[in-house]
Amino acid sequence: MILLKKSVLIFSLCFFCLFFICMEKAAIGAYDDTRGFKTAARLLNNGMYLEALSVYQEISDYSDKQDNRARALLFMGTTYSLYLDQHDAGLKQFDTIIKTYPTSQAVSDAVFNSGMVLYETERFKEAYAFFKKYLEKYPYGLRRQSAEVWADSAKDQMSQIRKPEEITAPSLYKKDIEDTIIRVLIKNKAEKITVYSEQNISLYNPFSKKIIYRSLGPVTFTKQGEQLAANGRNLDLHRCMVKTDGETIMIDNRRFRGDFTILADSKSLSVINNIPIEQYLYGVVPKEMPSNWPKEALKAQAVAARTYALYIKNKSADKPYDVESTTLSQVYGGFDSEKKKSNLAVDETRGEVITYNGKLIVAYFHSSSGGHTEDSKNVWSADLPYLKGIPDSFSANIPNNEWSFFVSYNDMQNRLNQYGLNIGQIRRLNAADRSRSGRLLGVRVIAKNGATELKSNNFRIKVGATRLKSTLLKTTPDHDGILFTGKGYGHGVGMSQWGANMMAQKGFGYQDILKHYYQSVKIVALSSQ
Repeated sequence: MILLKKSVLIFSLCFFCLFFICMEKAAIGAYDDTRGFKTAARLLNNGMYLEALSVYQEISDYSDKQDNRARALLFMGTTYSLYLDQHDAGLKQFDTIIKTYPTSQAVSDAVFNSGMVLYETERFKEAYAFFKKYLEKYPYGLRRQSAEVWADSAKDQMSQIRKPEEITAPSLYKKDIEDTIIRVLIKNKAEKITVYSEQNISLYNPFSKKIIYRSLGPVTFTKQGEQLAANGRNLDLHRCMVKTDGETIMIDNRRFRGDFTILADSKSLSVINNIPIEQYLYGVVPKEMPSNWPKEALKAQAVAARTYALYIKNKSADKPYDVESTTLSQVYGGFDSEKKKSNLAVDETRGEVITYNGKLIVAYFHSSSGGHTEDSKNVWSADLPYLKGIPDSFSANIPNNEWSFFVSYNDMQNRLNQYGLNIGQIRRLNAADRSRSGRLLGVRVIAKNGATELKSNNFRIKVGATRLKSTLLKTTPDHDGILFTGKGYGHGVGMSQWGANMMAQKGFGYQDILKHYYQSVKIVALSSQ
């Protein structure tokens, strides 16, 4: 598989963005910048790239600090270019910083990052111009030496530019797929962790690969300072590997395949399940879709989940884990959640993924579209060509498709303020325009101290996404609050799981289902499988 995240971009883009998070202080004004940056960073860390973009957009819209608005745009540019491969969209954000906030501290990073994105996309002449601009404007900048190196390299490459016919589209070759192990965070912030197996348990030093402890019985991990202890014995390590001779390992009464990394930090313990992608999917598919649904729907879910996990993995090389076991990534239940029918769906699609122009897609899915899926740009801000809204009659008449939810103005105010908006007493809610799917594009909250505009899905999440189930809705106000009535469940982007179920019942195959919900894509098999 293509390694979409290159080490130089990780360093030159991510390092400085993370630095800004650490240095951020609380904003004074209507919007809590600190909370916003932390929320977006957490979303990025969990592979929720489009959701993170929305939070950064809120900061750039509502922050009272010019530097924070510019910084949010810097994060947006980084997210577009590094995590979504939308290089031109990233360059647009950097350009906005340079032109709109010329005195901001973020300008130097915007100039340098523009050069890096242009270099990575082989626009060497433009890249050279940006690196030279950085050197001229910031001769004592933190990245002066790096800019000199990349400027020289871009200049050399300018004389070696390949002709268009010599540039081939990237492919999914076996040599690119070096590691199909998915690292799943299954437990976090624990005081102790007990591991059990019916066979021998071995603890390994992850650096020397040598066995440091062996047991036939349970092993309980605790902390001694910032180091690990096993059954009271100090391991003199802050991380170790756990393996068994058996098929599964039990972690606090839940069975899992694969092996584990136990981590100790200054406060608690964490457990990461290291498991081959296909076995990981055994524990995902029945948690994301009922295992008694038709096999073709389960196969579509397996391919979408595999694609999503591998996409996130490609962007997670600098993290201790790839995905979480909760809805923050994909729900993963381990060995105990496996079902024969869903395992078969995984096996029959082994190694198959969804691609667009030779690259993995971000395979978003949701419960039900309510009759029409949605463009990604209308829900968040990234315009992904394979995530376009389409009529979806298969999701129009499903059980419990219609719902209603009343929220008082006081409750709405409290919920919104929990996200740092600091909205005053709400007087009314005005709906913005609707997309072609019929969903609200945004809402305008009219309060005593002013008006706040939010993208409708951001509003939905803040008010309560399990009760305000979608943005395909109507509003009925009264003097105490708003009655929402709507259809569908979820953000509406990508594959409707209920729609997949209905398509399978009508005889459609899993590839037909996937190509219905993801536009202009191909279903291909990874050559290493």
